[in-house]
Amino acid sequence: MALMEWANLKAHELRALAADDAVVIAPVAAMEQHGPHLPVQVDSRLATEVSHRAARKSHSEQPTVVLPVVWAGLSEHHMPFGGTITLDYDTLLSLFRCIVNSVQRHGFNKVLILNGHGGNIDACKMMAQQLSLETTDVTVVAATYWLEAQSRLEPLLEDQSNVLHAGEAETSMMMRLTPELVDDSDLASHRTAGDLSFLLAGQASFRWRDLASVTPNGVLGDPSTASADKGEQLLEAASDAISELIRDPDTWSAAPDIRSDHTGGVPFVL
Repeated sequence: MALMEWANLKAHELRALAADDAVVIAPVAAMEQHGPHLPVQVDSRLATEVSHRAARKSHSEQPTVVLPVVWAGLSEHHMPFGGTITLDYDTLLSLFRCIVNSVQRHGFNKVLILNGHGGNIDACKMMAQQLSLETTDVTVVAATYWLEAQSRLEPLLEDQSNVLHAGEAETSMMMRLTPELVDDSDLASHRTAGDLSFLLAGQASFRWRDLASVTPNGVLGDPSTASADKGEQLLEAASDAISELIRDPDTWSAAPDIRSDHTGGVPFVL
């Protein structure tokens, strides 16, 4: 697919994509520890792969181009294990503000922030809201690939219902993409409970804690159930879900305003 990666295109080719109403995928992930067996690039590598596959699947129906991944995110909770680069929210928002403003000035009006890191989930929602308010002629959608693909991924997994940090799913996908970077010599010894309830308080409240409070080695789940074949299936399922999101016209449709002309006798400003 020649017209897929923003960084490989000429300026006039990108102008042509803007004129063709292309969706811009802006992947964002992390550079952080992934246990004893995986490299720190995992989230960024997987977000990139899912973005590229989704773009290939979407392009004939909805032109799509993929920006280079923003390889650092909100990873403070991984800092105790080393190897991690973390940003704060204001920096991440400022970066995406510049990205969205830039593509908007070139004529693009559909941006998908495609997230590949759990610590970015809430931040991406907030960025989509803020940037939508600031650039009203651009539709900004935030998606986390494994949440969008939950129903497709769960049947493929043995140990977990969705992606967990450095567990079965991420290890499988990295085995498929970069097997030379996966140390599979003793995966069974890396198994942990994979329990995310450490973030909860009370019935439905959140408290911040880092991963040192829940895992001895930086892993959540059981990487010993991973395989390259499973990784390929997971990548295909995830990119299918994102492609479907991109190709759905409702994703990019304008929000209706269904207010009447007044309530309680007081008119709205319409």
